[in-house]
Amino acid sequence: MFNGVVRFALVALALLLAACAQFSPSNPPLAKYDPHTGYRFEQLDHPGNSDRLFVIVTFSGGGTRAAALAYGVLEALRDTTIEWEGRKVSLLDEIDVISSISGGSFPAAYYALRGSRVFDEFPDKFLYRPVQSELVSLLFSPINLWKLAGTGYGRSDLAAEFYDREVFGGGSYADLIARRQRPFVILNATDMTTGTQFPFIQDRFDLMCSDLAGVPLARAAAASSAFPGGLTPLTFKNYAGTCGYVQPRWVETAAADHASRVNPRRTARAENRLSLADSGTGRRSYIHLTDGGVADNIGLRGPLEAISSTNHSWSVLRMMNNKEIDKLVVIVVNAATNPATERDQTPSVPGLVDTLTTAATVPLDNYSFDTVELLGAKVNEFNEEARLIGGCQKLAVRKGRQCTLDIPAPHQVMLYPVQVAFEYIEKPDERAWFRNLPTTFELPRDTIDKLRAVGRRLLAEDPGFKQLMEALNGQLGDR
Repeated sequence: MFNGVVRFALVALALLLAACAQFSPSNPPLAKYDPHTGYRFEQLDHPGNSDRLFVIVTFSGGGTRAAALAYGVLEALRDTTIEWEGRKVSLLDEIDVISSISGGSFPAAYYALRGSRVFDEFPDKFLYRPVQSELVSLLFSPINLWKLAGTGYGRSDLAAEFYDREVFGGGSYADLIARRQRPFVILNATDMTTGTQFPFIQDRFDLMCSDLAGVPLARAAAASSAFPGGLTPLTFKNYAGTCGYVQPRWVETAAADHASRVNPRRTARAENRLSLADSGTGRRSYIHLTDGGVADNIGLRGPLEAISSTNHSWSVLRMMNNKEIDKLVVIVVNAATNPATERDQTPSVPGLVDTLTTAATVPLDNYSFDTVELLGAKVNEFNEEARLIGGCQKLAVRKGRQCTLDIPAPHQVMLYPVQVAFEYIEKPDERAWFRNLPTTFELPRDTIDKLRAVGRRLLAEDPGFKQLMEALNGQLGDR
């Protein structure tokens, strides 16, 4: 009799755990589309933060290495005093947008949630913590092994639960909406099906008729850092067609513009939006997201689109056209490495892990350099238009009033591109040491401290940052 009861209890427990392992949507549906609510750039307050000095910061992927480097830069920006519009302010308080990838998403999300408390809490909550060891320990617990046996629960789901409990304390996008404070923090993942960047902002969730407010920050950070192989993609429910969403007018025009080849980037963006919002035969009932570094490992693609297009959900170009921005600062914090390898010392065929890891990182690191170069080209193009129109207007005036051109001149914008990256370390031995750090969610305390310090140093040494400090009478403190 007793054995029978035990067997019955075990079967019941197994059924319960199996049920828990089935997919459960972590993103609630959106009752009604409203472009004026939710986590959006234009909904965030910025008292004392002038748009005339517009600051964008991007944090790359790279596990704890990237998180520590990004955190060091945040510390440096906090300690940097500038003079702007008759006031002495911290450069940290002037940040308008943070776009992050993978490991860089953890300090970004924590800063969005806790504000300045990040400097008191984040190191012990995440940086100095053996996160990877704790995750592995959880992975092999009997209950989690059973849950992982189901089809709707993966290793990244387990990681998201851990981050929610141990790092972010249950914080969600509803908390960010309630804070209503800049910077606008964008955690980026990659849509596995389209290979495109997937930003955690309400504009993207509108397409799926989903309410971002109900999504835990931990789940967004887990999706952003779901490195292929070691971690599994995270799944989100698509409710497209249930909330009365209406696409912007440019989308239909751009999607029908394949043949002209005038603006293929805009056409691709339109197609991506339509694929998420399709509620007909092409409906994608579920969206699977993986590491943001698969699409863009430095988090600059979204800001670059915002600087290049007036059709972007938080268009910087529109603000430039409206003469709202005088100085545009873009700080790219790139924790990319180039570890030494013995691969080229042997004729042996590289193994599967080596091949997959190389394919996932090396091309993107090369692409990252081109992305930064493209940033400068876009702003130069904008300013060249302003110079050209201004020159034509002056020439017309010299010919007489009858030749005056009624063309509004674009507003010239000063660009200050700043790069914090290991490749700019002067001493070869030191540079090699940092470029050989592993991508992991656990590093020794002294390594973390060195990353924080080098982030601060590389920021101060950057030519663009020095020019900005001269223009703003700025000073980086000694803390």
